[in-house]
Amino acid sequence: MTDTAPAPPDDLPTTVDGVAQMTPGRAKAAIPLLGFLAAIQGVDPNVANTALVGATRGLNMSGATVSLAASISTLALAASAVTTGLAADRLGRRKVLVAALLLGVVGDLVVAAAPAAAFFLLGRAVEGVAMGAVYGAAFAYIRYVRAPKDIPAAMGIFTAVIGATAITFTFLGGAVSSLGWRVAFLVVPALCLLAVPMVLKILPAQPRVRVGEKTDAVGQVLLGGAVVLLIFGCSRLGKGLVRLESGGALLVGVLLFLAFVLWERKYEHHFFPVEIIKHPGFLAAVCAGLIYNFTNAVSFLQLANLWQYVVKLTTLKVSLWQLPFLVAGILGALVVGRLMKGGLSNRSVVLLSGLMTSSGFVLLYLARNADTLVGFLPGALLAGSGCLVASLPYGNLIIEEAPPEYYGPVTSSRTTFGQFFYALGLALGTVMVNGLTKGGTIARLEAAGVPPTEIGTAMGSVTAFASKGTAPTTSLGQQALAAATPSYVSAFGTTMLVTAAVVLVAGVVGWLLLGRKDPAPA
Repeated sequence: MTDTAPAPPDDLPTTVDGVAQMTPGRAKAAIPLLGFLAAIQGVDPNVANTALVGATRGLNMSGATVSLAASISTLALAASAVTTGLAADRLGRRKVLVAALLLGVVGDLVVAAAPAAAFFLLGRAVEGVAMGAVYGAAFAYIRYVRAPKDIPAAMGIFTAVIGATAITFTFLGGAVSSLGWRVAFLVVPALCLLAVPMVLKILPAQPRVRVGEKTDAVGQVLLGGAVVLLIFGCSRLGKGLVRLESGGALLVGVLLFLAFVLWERKYEHHFFPVEIIKHPGFLAAVCAGLIYNFTNAVSFLQLANLWQYVVKLTTLKVSLWQLPFLVAGILGALVVGRLMKGGLSNRSVVLLSGLMTSSGFVLLYLARNADTLVGFLPGALLAGSGCLVASLPYGNLIIEEAPPEYYGPVTSSRTTFGQFFYALGLALGTVMVNGLTKGGTIARLEAAGVPPTEIGTAMGSVTAFASKGTAPTTSLGQQALAAATPSYVSAFGTTMLVTAAVVLVAGVVGWLLLGRKDPAPA
């Protein structure tokens, strides 16, 4: 049952086929503004991670608290994203977007003024909910300000603006953090306050959807709990799969998700159409989302670690070496977005992004022993552009598949899937590199004749160097570090090849799925 209760007539624009009719100036500014809004969600964790070291020391956080502080915003975002999408449908998307921006101001101001770790955690949790709502509302708005035939090109601009804005303000946040960690947490509130008047001036109000229906609290709790446990379990995979905090969390998360699916199929007033999970178009969107988010996580973290540990770059140089990856993605999104407007299909782009990204990771494997940016450049350019190109069919297909009466929850599920795949990429990439490095180092030490009783001490020296940058002073420690370097490079290469295979399979599966789907206009 659908019951539409529009906002006051003078607050709603005239619509044609569900698209708001705006003045040329507002229409031209709408997509760049939506990209800017979505970018705030990307800037937030980047700035927070930069400032976390200072906050850890300033608030005397324990190891467990630091780990929670680093992840609590992501967990809150992923758990609440679909719920805030539902709220945008019921209350009005522009109203929820403005409220989320103001909540983002409150969240990080609590963090900036935190007298103790508990307030820091509270502020970051609030910030996660706010940023999930901001991104979800910004993404969902695209369909209201652009006709279906114009969405691919709009998605290219949307993605490019996100990339450019994230680069700019992430660097600004890093520079500001040198003034103090509390100052760094004022960057995102400033962006939110800047965005509020632009939202009110440029974006049209949207009519509300399914007003008066039950909110399905049980379904929302089941989904939120499943998402939190799945992402938390992924983040703890480095401690081993059989531990309660990793394998146990993943198992319970899967069971909760199955309970969510069963409940939504049975409950008359369900808030999410779980039958959409069987649609080829939606599954192909998930494949594109895996390419986009999984490879982003693997490439950024593992390249940064390799450049720091092996090439011996400073943090600033690592950031500069990452720029080609980011710029290539921005340009790729703009070019492919225009080609899609001209007729290039989502199906072709899913396969293209898989091939490009996979080839880029193979080139990074071949460049694993390089010590200059030139050696890594071909792989970084190809992987970076392929990765962001995948975000175009990812967005197009989600919008295309979302039923009007469930538009907010389905479009917001893009954020939930994205956070899960990103966490999975971070976890699996780290587990693979660490495990292979440890095994390779031990094998080299044993081959060199180091007694088994001294292997533990030797590996302790390697761990101290990796976590604290403390160079070993003993001959055994130096020998271990010398053995760890080629082992780490080999592990990095293997991880690149495995990622290339995963991405290629996702691209091919997405292509096959869309072959079963009725073709839609580009």
